[in-house]
Amino acid sequence: MQRSPIKMAGLCLLFVIIVINGYLLTGSESSTQKTWLILNEIVLCSAFVLLTATLIRKQPVSQFENLYINHPIPMWIYEKDTLRFLFVNEAACKKYGYTRHEFLALTIKDIRENEELDALMDNVRERCNGTEYRGIWKHRRKSGENFFVEIYAHSAFYEGKEARFIMAKDVDEQVRAAKEAHQLGVRYELLAQATNDALYDRNLITNEVLWKHGLESMFQHPTQPDTDLFVWWKSNIHPADGPVVMSSLDTCLQNRTSSWSQQYRFRSADGTFKYVVDRAFIIYENDQPTRMIGIVQDIDQYVKQAVRLEKQNKTLREIAWINSHEIRRPVVSILSITNLFDKSNQDVHLNSRLMEWLHQSTRQLDEIIHKIEHKVKNIE
Repeated sequence: MQRSPIKMAGLCLLFVIIVINGYLLTGSESSTQKTWLILNEIVLCSAFVLLTATLIRKQPVSQFENLYINHPIPMWIYEKDTLRFLFVNEAACKKYGYTRHEFLALTIKDIRENEELDALMDNVRERCNGTEYRGIWKHRRKSGENFFVEIYAHSAFYEGKEARFIMAKDVDEQVRAAKEAHQLGVRYELLAQATNDALYDRNLITNEVLWKHGLESMFQHPTQPDTDLFVWWKSNIHPADGPVVMSSLDTCLQNRTSSWSQQYRFRSADGTFKYVVDRAFIIYENDQPTRMIGIVQDIDQYVKQAVRLEKQNKTLREIAWINSHEIRRPVVSILSITNLFDKSNQDVHLNSRLMEWLHQSTRQLDEIIHKIEHKVKNIE
């Protein structure tokens, strides 16, 4: 391909020589010289015709090879019988790390992992029958690094040999992303099966919500196939909590925060409300929220238990205050009365007054004890 300009220059030079030879032939008077010039003219014209035909035949091939070699996607041709590389382009050399000379000493098995060779040979036997083929394979660079490619293949003849033409598009990033997404999906499904919590996946663009089994197990709500689940979710939040929840979520989205959490009360199928905590992770694309994956956890028992504990603590504090303040007053009175009481004193009036005061103090003490008993019962 690089010799074409030289051949064109040679063709032009040969044409000039033919013209000069013809001019000499017309001006020659010697028969011997004319014979020599005629023979020379025949040879020169034959050479001109052959060289012209060669250039005409080679030119399309050269254009194809130029397109093939400089194409940005790795391409190669391998022999069907030996699987040896017959031709590779620059993109293949750059992608796989081999020089062209090194490539031509390899077979297509040399760019595969050993565990994939059986599948490769099965594919060669089944597909290398003249049909086109497209599929994803794992290839190996010279450095030993693996990456995924999408293969486009069809049969061809190259230098008289039955061969296969291959185009290998790098799809490593897409394949690995798809595998990661699949693994995340599997984990998500396992998590959904392993927990009683309600899991949801909300599309923030369309507001479509996919709920897992938690709605039925936690709140006894049946599946809602024909319902706008986002609107349904909002309508079942306790009226006193709804504005706070929506304001919190809107603020989170406006601030481009990736995580959101809120406690609120959610209506069960029987009309009662349960305390829940809603935690979500928000995904952004081009700085816009697109997806929200969350979990709604039933914390009703914990909240109610905390309320009971707070109520008990309040009652215990009140009992402690009664013991330290109210109960002390009648006790002090009783102690004072007993100190005044004199068995040897026969003053009936004084003794009567002391007994009356003692009775009043005892009744006060009894009332306080009953008050404490009532508070203890409320704790239980």
